[in-house]
Amino acid sequence: MDFFEQQDVARRKSGVLVVYFVLALIGIVASIYAVVVVGTGMMGVYSSPGDVGEPGGLVRWWQPELLAGTAFGTLLVVFLGSGFKTMQLSAGGKVVATDLGGRRVDANTTDVYERRLINIVEEMAIASGLPTPDVYVMEEEESINAFAAGRTPSDAVVGVTRGCMKLLSRDELQGVVAHEFSHILNGDMRLNLRLLGLLHGILIVSIIGRIVLRGGAHSREKGAAPILLMGLAIFLIGLAGVFFGKLIKAAVSRQREYLADASAVQFTRNPDGIGGALQKIGGLSYGSHIENPRAEEASHMFFANGMRAGLASAFATHPPLMDRIRRLLPSWDGRFPKVAMPKISAGWEGAEAQGKGEAARRRPARRERQEQARGFSMPQATAVLGNLTADQVEVGREIMEGLPEAWLQVVHHESSAQAMVFALLLAQDDALRGQELGYLREATDEETYAETVRLHGELGDLHSSRKLALIDLAIPTLRRLTGEEYLRFSEILKRLMESDGMIDLFEFTLQKIVRRHLDMYFRRQPPPRVRYRQLGQLADEASVLLTTMAFLGNPNDEATAQAAFWEGAKELEASMGGGGMSVRAARECGLKNIDAALDRFDEATPLMKKRLLYACARTAMMDGELKSDEAELIRAIADTIGVPVPPFVTGGG
Repeated sequence: MDFFEQQDVARRKSGVLVVYFVLALIGIVASIYAVVVVGTGMMGVYSSPGDVGEPGGLVRWWQPELLAGTAFGTLLVVFLGSGFKTMQLSAGGKVVATDLGGRRVDANTTDVYERRLINIVEEMAIASGLPTPDVYVMEEEESINAFAAGRTPSDAVVGVTRGCMKLLSRDELQGVVAHEFSHILNGDMRLNLRLLGLLHGILIVSIIGRIVLRGGAHSREKGAAPILLMGLAIFLIGLAGVFFGKLIKAAVSRQREYLADASAVQFTRNPDGIGGALQKIGGLSYGSHIENPRAEEASHMFFANGMRAGLASAFATHPPLMDRIRRLLPSWDGRFPKVAMPKISAGWEGAEAQGKGEAARRRPARRERQEQARGFSMPQATAVLGNLTADQVEVGREIMEGLPEAWLQVVHHESSAQAMVFALLLAQDDALRGQELGYLREATDEETYAETVRLHGELGDLHSSRKLALIDLAIPTLRRLTGEEYLRFSEILKRLMESDGMIDLFEFTLQKIVRRHLDMYFRRQPPPRVRYRQLGQLADEASVLLTTMAFLGNPNDEATAQAAFWEGAKELEASMGGGGMSVRAARECGLKNIDAALDRFDEATPLMKKRLLYACARTAMMDGELKSDEAELIRAIADTIGVPVPPFVTGGG
């Protein structure tokens, strides 16, 4: 399952969605115009022969001024409604979660079920190279359902019903969470949020019709009957718009659900997990139904159909439950299991034991394996790029289990999480680090300074995959800073980066990752628009990045570095129509040049980003092996341009 290709499909589906929306608008405008023509005629607005209301009169359908006014008014209402909802959703997935009655789960929770859920989400985030989404529980919902919402991974949330959290086994819950992570990785989240915003404008039409209808019903004036009929007609047209909205949601989302199911199996290598969750939905009296009144508008976001049965299957946002199960479990006998309530004693088990359990007994061997700096062959490296496998999910779990409890406590508190980021980004060079610490002592308080120094001592030699994991875990904690606190934090990061213009490239990309995800969240920055669709448009930027990668691996051998550059350039030049690439001088590969190159590739198509990362891998592997530091640098660059990539860590002895 290639996520670059699926993100590209989701991007193109956004264009299809706009076409559907425009067609629906044309139908709504035409219908309302017809209602207005008839209604104004009935009220005697026009008195010339042939108007409605005159004996033997006919409807005068072509009235350009009336058509223009009707179209303007209708489009104004729809676009204002869509614009308002879209602006509301710019705050990210938390808006959807709270509208659906969700409560954010504290990362330090001691509730056994919440602890298990948090652990699964954090493991999946580390495995996929994403910042950890905030987790919400829909307290009032006893059914089994879930959703992922957000504009980007930077403001994503994963929500589950209380029934989902308590009635599913760990494997089943992991299957559901993997399904939702597929929507994040495949680019479906942004598509779903855009769909929610656009269709809200159409819904406003039916609301206005209801208001006019109510006003006509309470009016005692002689002309109230036409107003009543117009209100009824507009209300029905609005309902028709909602009907077409359902068709649009079904057309956009049904196949993506099949894809997410298949991805969940790929991630977990366990079809019984997600298959078992779907079977339990079928065996539960209230299945996956969501009681919240806002569920209808978000119906396309749920793991399973959140609405009551009764609508024709052609309008359902999800494929039939039995079809989904049979695709996952071909030998299924068609019978749904009886869903039992959890044992009362289940809550007696300690949260830490529940979260780490059996895996903790295997930790020593796993940690030893995790710390090995293993080489990658080219097929292994390209298999990681754009793909999340069961092996990588297991690696994510191993990384989580290898993190000391004290470090997890650090990343889950706002103050210590900031100190941890400062510690990870301090330079390894003694002189430069001394300058950075001098600034840090002035810019922060004594406690933060001391905590930063302590954590740098503990984290300095940490494997880069675990450094990235700590950053991923800290992102949701840092989202809870106030606006002023984030400005101060952001300024400190900037000063650390610009301390003397010299910085380790890996530390530079770590800073870019942190600021990318938090800037999008706090400043509500929209995802970057696609401006570059041909690699030839970014030949200079690609040259800067490949030159940097080549000399990083061969700092003292210019001939080998140039050969490594041209090895990577082969991956790109064929798509450029030949030429355009050249090895750059060191002065052209400073931090500002690298920063600008990454910003421009952030505005490229997903498939162009894929080619760049493949080229970086080929450059790094000129010597036949992708080393640990090179691999994690590629992963950091990928995250900087908006491409989540699993850790470059292999399992096995």
